[in-house]
Order: sequence, then C-alpha cells, then structure tokens
Amino acid sequence: MTTDATPPTAPTPEQPASAEPAMWRQAPDLWRLSARLSPRAIDRFLLLRTARRLPLPFRARFRAMRIPEETIAQTLGEVRGLQDWMAAWNRAAQGFLSEARREEGASRSLEAAVARRHAAMCYHAAHFVTDTDPRTVRALKASGVAAFAQAVPKLMQETYRVGIPWRTGELPAYLAKPLGFAGPRPLAVVFNGATTTKEECLLWADRFLERGVAVLTLDWPGTGETATELPLTVDCDDVTDGIMALATAETDLEPGMVALVGFSLGSAVAIRTATLDRRIAACVAITPPYEPRVWMRYVNPIVRQQLAALVPGDATLDRLIDDFSVADVMPRLRCPLLVFGAGRDLVVPPEEALHLAAAAGDLGTLVWYPRGAHGLYAELDDWTTVAAGWIAALLLPDEPAPAPSTRVEVPPPAAPAAESRPGDGA
Repeated sequence: MTTDATPPTAPTPEQPASAEPAMWRQAPDLWRLSARLSPRAIDRFLLLRTARRLPLPFRARFRAMRIPEETIAQTLGEVRGLQDWMAAWNRAAQGFLSEARREEGASRSLEAAVARRHAAMCYHAAHFVTDTDPRTVRALKASGVAAFAQAVPKLMQETYRVGIPWRTGELPAYLAKPLGFAGPRPLAVVFNGATTTKEECLLWADRFLERGVAVLTLDWPGTGETATELPLTVDCDDVTDGIMALATAETDLEPGMVALVGFSLGSAVAIRTATLDRRIAACVAITPPYEPRVWMRYVNPIVRQQLAALVPGDATLDRLIDDFSVADVMPRLRCPLLVFGAGRDLVVPPEEALHLAAAAGDLGTLVWYPRGAHGLYAELDDWTTVAAGWIAALLLPDEPAPAPSTRVEVPPPAAPAAESRPGDGA
C-alpha cells in the first residue's frame, strides 16, 4: 500500500489563497510537458504510434472501467488521430452488444450482463474526445446509460437506480447497499468529475460495500446524464436535502452517517456542500482543485478545451473556474476531510491537494501517491480501500472489519506487466 507521507513542500494553513505557488512561477518540467499537449501534437503522436502507446496511467482508466485488456489494445490501436477516437470506441461498444445478444440466446445471463456493462463503458469512453455534433454525444450517452441499466441487476445485488430530488426535478443516481451487516449503514455519496459519470463511479463501490458502507453515485448538475439538461454548476449544495430524504426513507441507512466523496472537479462540489451543511459527517477528495484561479492559465490545452465545453450559456471559463475554488469556504469546514494527492498529476497541479489538506488543519488527512496521476486510476483498489476503511473507522469505530467479499463475476483477462513509461490520466 502506498504510504501517506506528506512531502516537505506542503504549504501552511496561513499561506494566502491568492499567493501564486512557487512551483508554477518556476514552470516545472511536468507542467511544461503538459502545456504541449495540444490537439495537433496529440494527432502527430497518434499518427506515428497509435493510441495503443498512450502512457500507462491513461490506459489505467479503461482498466478501472473493467474493459477487457484485449479490447483496450485493439481499440486504441485503431486510433491514429483524434478524429478516429469516437468511431473506434463506438465499434467496440457495438461488438459487446452483439456479444450480449449471443450470450442471452445461449441462456448465459451473467455473461450477457458483463458484455452490456462493457458496451456501456465503451460508449462512455467514446465521448472522452468531444464531437462537434451534440446529437452524437447525446446518442452515445443515452446508449451507455441504457446498456448499464440493463446490466446492473445481474451484476450487483441490492443495487438500483434512484432519483434524488433537487429543486424542481431529480438527479439520476445509483444506490448500492452492503449485504450481511446489521443495523443502519453509513452512506458514501460520490460526486463524479468533469468526464466521469455515476455509472463509472459505481464500479468503484466494492471496497466500500465490503466495509459495510452503502454507496450513492449521482450525476450532479451539468455532468453525466444531466449534461444535456442542466448547466454545470457548483451551486448545488442543497442536493443534500434530497440525499438526507433518501437516507431517511431507506430504513437500512443512517442519515446521521453521510460522507461525501468528491472526485477531481466533483471534489469542489463535495467540499462546498460539506462546509455549508453540518449534517455531513465526513468528506473525501481525490486529486482535487483548491484554488484554480492561480494555475488555470498554465493548464494544458486539452483539459482547457474539455472545461470550456462544459461552460453553460454565455458564461465564461474564467467565471466557471472562480466558482470551483474552495479556498474561500475552507474556514467553515467542521467535518473530517481525507485528501488524496498525486505527484504526477498533469490535470490538477499536485500542490492543490497539499494546500487543501493544510487548509483543513487538524481536520485534514493527506494520502500522497508520489507516482500517481490524475484520478489515481492505477491506484484505484488502494485508494478506495483506504477511503472505505477511513469512513468505516470514523463512523463505525466499534465495528470489526468483515471477511473479504464473495461477489461473483466473470473474471477479466489478466493485464500485461506494468510499463514504466511516465504519463497521466485523462
């Protein structure tokens, strides 16, 4: 397991939020490399080497999505330019849907469900590179959502789709409950990132369920299934009213033991919500932003393009970034905060996790992965184990850890040996 030693460069809580960190004034090598990742540069790389040669941390995301290794290799091998990306993953998804129909015809329902889940994740991967036609993106998202919904009942017991009331509508979500535990259970609510979805995040639930923690994954406004209906906004802290209503209505959940888990950009939503609602018992942030106004002008063009695509209406990217700063709300934090940082993060500056943990003071705990990339996809099993154990120990201190899970699923092919090439996640 990765150690949780904090690097000696961690800032102090007294450091002004507006002060530009020294590492960005010095423009370190990793950040200079990141700034060169323009669409033109990526197209040149793909033409020469195909996407199969993308760095290991990038490919780790597909493995975290449980897409078979041979599919990852074959699909990435078909990508010789950004224009090939969407079509290649769409073909992979269609192949899995055909496989699902064959398995269903042979009365192999479990294998068919796994194939549909693979199809859903391939549809999801297809729109990592944004298409100019919004109808295409909507069709891919709808196909992925439908395939995943068909697969879940067969693959995850006590897991079902729910709607979380929010203002005049509902936010789509999945609720997964642990099996074999007595008494009302804690609830971990996962806020996805800019390109992740509730479906992808649900695949990370195993370690939480093994520790007796229920998991709710939802598409907050402007992300996942809501992206075509609602503008992206951090101003949704009142979603906890719907979450608490759900936890109260479900008699096997405990509304007094709700933890928020924010992933990447979703960390800003989780942290702001936790600081404004005293009912929240704990908060977790994975490779989070802290003060993006300081470093946004240094971010690589691909990330900037992804963020710009999320800007609602006539708003500006600068205004959007202002809203996702959490430096101003940290003094209000009253619940424990667990922060996961990645030393090779090329999307969010690594120092952001250090600043956030320091700003939390005695309430903050930092877990540091010096070789980790954004999202810590390669370390998924490790950080989910740590986060689940931390939540369980905090909210259920007298409950012993259970025996390992006996969840049954068709095993994926073995992954090849890890490569040592540096890189970063999407």
